[in-house]
Formats: sequence, C-alpha cells, structure tokens
Amino acid sequence: MQQFHPNQSKVFCNFWSYYDVGAFLQNLAKIIMKRNIHLFAIFTTLLFQSCGLKTAKEVGLHFSTEKSKLPDTLNWKEIGFAKEIINQKELIVVISGGSNPIPLDKWDAFKPTFPYTKNIDRHLLFQKTAFYRSPNTEVNCKDADCIKQREYKKYTWVEMAKPVCVDYIGGKTDMLKPEKGHLVIKTIQKCQTVMFTDSIFQMTDNKGNYYVMHATETGEPSLDAVLPIGWTLKKVILKEPLIISPFGGGNECFYNIVGDNLGQGYHQYIFADSVYPSNDMK
Repeated sequence: MQQFHPNQSKVFCNFWSYYDVGAFLQNLAKIIMKRNIHLFAIFTTLLFQSCGLKTAKEVGLHFSTEKSKLPDTLNWKEIGFAKEIINQKELIVVISGGSNPIPLDKWDAFKPTFPYTKNIDRHLLFQKTAFYRSPNTEVNCKDADCIKQREYKKYTWVEMAKPVCVDYIGGKTDMLKPEKGHLVIKTIQKCQTVMFTDSIFQMTDNKGNYYVMHATETGEPSLDAVLPIGWTLKKVILKEPLIISPFGGGNECFYNIVGDNLGQGYHQYIFADSVYPSNDMK
C-alpha cells in the first residue's frame, strides 16, 4: 500500500512557508507595543489559533493499520515526567534529553520563547518505554544516528514526534481542550513503544476501535470523561503486559493520540479497519 508522508503536504499554515513570521512579528511589535501591548498579545494568539493542523482528508493521509517493524533490540527505560516543548514553526515536538537535559527543578521556571512553547504537562500512566528513532531519520540508522538532538537555551533536546493532522469525534472542538461529548484525534509520527504492566483505562467506540489512556493532566485517571454517544471507558486488569507500537506497516511510525474533555490522553492500539482513516471518516 502506498504510504502518506508529511513532507508531501503542508500540514501547517502556508503562512509559515512563505513569510518570515519572526521578523514580521518583531516589526509589528515595535509599532503596536508603543500604543497597546494587549493588542499585540491578542493578535498573536489569534494568529496561532487560526493556523494549525489540517484534517486527515485535507492532507490526504492514509496508512495501513498493520503494526510497523520494530528494531531487533529495544532499549526499555522506566518512565519519568515528560518535559516537552513544541517548535510551532517546524511543527515538531522535542523532549528534554541528550547530553545536557534540563533538570526537573529548573522546569517550572523555564520560559521558552517563539517559536517554542511548552507542551501541556502530563503524568504518564505506562511503566516502560523504548524510543528508537527520531522523525525523518533513516530507517536503517544505527545507534546515535537514529536520534536527532538540538540545543535550545543551553539545554539539549531530542526530536521525538511530528504532528501530521487532526480529526474530531462529535464535531469540531478546541484541539487542546475538547468540549464534553467530543474527542480530538491527532495523528503523529513517533517511533516509540510503550508498555503497560498492571492495569489500563480502556476506551472504545464499541465498533472495534480501542484506545488506552497513557497520560493525565492531574496525575489521577478518571472515568468521568463525557464521551461521544456510544463510547465507553473502563478500567481493565491486565493478565500480561500490554505493549503498544506504531502502525503503518514496514518502517512507518504512525500513532493516533486521542484527547478527552478532562485532558486525558489515549493511544489507539486496536483498529477496526485495515486502513486509517476508514471509509466512514472520509
């Protein structure tokens, strides 16, 4: 099956591709801030909200829901607090890591500036993870060549995930804070496996699609999320570890990451159809 690659379509606003936004905002700021600093803040907020991810249909996304090939050896690690920032211009998520990661006690005071912004702080629910390749690296890479590292504000960061598109269940809603009865599905590229060892919080549309909660904003999972009609959420005790790995077949690394109205995040780990998006979504 022919696979979709994000570089075949602009998933971020064409605005970023054709203009030097940083210079534009700096010049605009010099003019506006002399008159009213609040107008500048409002303008930039509206700009970022109006420019975002397109839907799977709009970017032409289609991938096999077959599990992708994993490296022969996975380096499993215990999980910790995820210190992530997003480059809004490149549209890539980087995580603290590499040779000089930011210490946990410095994170709260850390203030990134444009084009970077902090990702939402989340408490992870899985027990182990194995990150084996940054986006846009060679599939046959070896060791250090598989991990892209960059420096920002004197700390090092590892390129971890690249958003591709976003879709909505229950109608369009706020991408970061869905309304009650709505879900947001963000498709990303991330070459990482995760392991749950004890119990999981399992969400399903009861049509063959299953999702496992991987993170919360509060640290405590809740079954009180208001889901779309027909969807359910329950706690399941595992009889053996549940390992979730990327989809797309071959060397692809696609994940569907779902968000509910309580700020809880889920990985889709079972698909009802052989291709995503299914014909029902197109």
